[in-house]
Amino acid sequence: MNLKSYLDQHEAVKEEIKIIKSLIGSGNYEKNGRDIALHISTLAGKIKVHLSMEDKYLYPGLIEKGNADVKKMANSYQREMGDLADEFVKYKDKYNTNPKLLQSAESIKSDTEKIFQKIETRMQREENELYKFI
Repeated sequence: MNLKSYLDQHEAVKEEIKIIKSLIGSGNYEKNGRDIALHISTLAGKIKVHLSMEDKYLYPGLIEKGNADVKKMANSYQREMGDLADEFVKYKDKYNTNPKLLQSAESIKSDTEKIFQKIETRMQREENELYKFI
């Protein structure tokens, strides 16, 4: 199984995360709010494509053709990702427009740190655990 496209998608997600963190780090939500919201929406699209490919191709292929350990790991990763995806959608819906972002400006930094840490940890686990089985 070729993992290049999954790894490329991870890099694209990491780049969006880096941009969003930088914009939020400035603390100037009045000036950067539209850009932050735009990049959150862009990140949501990249994550959606990535998850769709995983659900459609990666996990079913591993479950169908993998040994017992790989099947178990693929099932576990797929279940875990559902929870993280739901959490990210709530984050995106809270901050994906400038008015919503400005309304919740007091919590965006901590919410962003929490969800991005989970996403980054997840990608790192996929790369270091799951993808190494393939």
